[in-house]
Amino acid sequence: MGTQTRLKTVRKSQAGFTLFEAVLALTVNTFVLLLVMGGLEVIRTAQTQMERTQDAEWHLFLIQLEHEWEDELLVQKTSTAIRTKSQNPADTAAYTYEFRTNKLLRYKNGSGYHPMLMHVKVLKYEVTNEGVTIQATLSDNRTRRAHILLSKAPA
Repeated sequence: MGTQTRLKTVRKSQAGFTLFEAVLALTVNTFVLLLVMGGLEVIRTAQTQMERTQDAEWHLFLIQLEHEWEDELLVQKTSTAIRTKSQNPADTAAYTYEFRTNKLLRYKNGSGYHPMLMHVKVLKYEVTNEGVTIQATLSDNRTRRAHILLSKAPA
């Protein structure tokens, strides 16, 4: 009977984690933290890449729009669209630049369309004496603003 009591007391005093169990728990925690940190870095990299892509798309849009508006006149501006026509009397084409379904689309003579700018959340036009100011908030939640010269058509 004395031996059983001694074994119970020895077992109770040795309760706890072994060195192997502690090292295993630290190893598992380290791997979990490494995975989380790696995932955060991937998210950061993807966000930076998205911002760069949208900056490039914005600048390409502005270059294309400046080129197209070199010989255009502003005919009409609404809350979601701008209509232009050529200064050249031989060119009878009319263009509409309309914000629709998160895209800025260009229509020629009211039919067919060409996407000019994608992933747009908000787009505002403001007509001034010198041209048109365009303010766009893209899907990265950064607002971009540009002013492009565009003469008004005579009334």
